Amino acid sequence: MSDFIVVREGTWLYDGRVPTGVRIVSCSIRYGSGDYLDPSEWQEDETVPGFDVQWASPTKPRDYGNYPSAVFPTFLEAVAHAERAIWASATLRWADA
Repeated sequence: MSDFIVVREGTWLYDGRVPTGVRIVSCSIRYGSGDYLDPSEWQEDETVPGFDVQWASPTKPRDYGNYPSAVFPTFLEAVAHAERAIWASATLRWADA
């Protein structure tokens, strides 16, 4: 499992009513697909610094059950991705903003 640090937290409203967590984490691994049909650079895990956006479930608004993967190379790219998510963009609020 990747090491990770939570760098930003917030909430969005599922169905406009249910407060649900979102967070951005920094981590040091990008998980590969494991699929032999994918290009080799996508198949294997890589040790790289980066950021991930994690969405909690509306039924468990603080449960981030997935493993972070360095999907975004920068913090700002991760924030922009979260803020563009169609299901959350209108109600997303960061705790530190």
